[in-house]
Amino acid sequence: MSEHTSSLHEDKTKENLTNRLDDLEKFTLLNQLYLGQLLGNFQIKDQGRRCRFSGYVVDLDFNQVTIKSSKRHKRIRTKDILEISLEVEKHR
Repeated sequence: MSEHTSSLHEDKTKENLTNRLDDLEKFTLLNQLYLGQLLGNFQIKDQGRRCRFSGYVVDLDFNQVTIKSSKRHKRIRTKDILEISLEVEKHR
């Protein structure tokens, strides 16, 4: 039971740290993904639900970003991004 409680606490802590990213910090991270053409993972708020989306940043301004996945392009408001992480590509 204590492991489960610890895990829940860690998830809450992680979420709180993510929510502390202000728009400028998000923009800086997005700009790094854009300039390096790096594959990013994004947790976003979409119609009141949390969703995950992976792709490349192909267009960026301070208020919104366009991310291209293998299937589609998605325009996301910067304020709706909850988490940004770098996807580690596996080389064979």
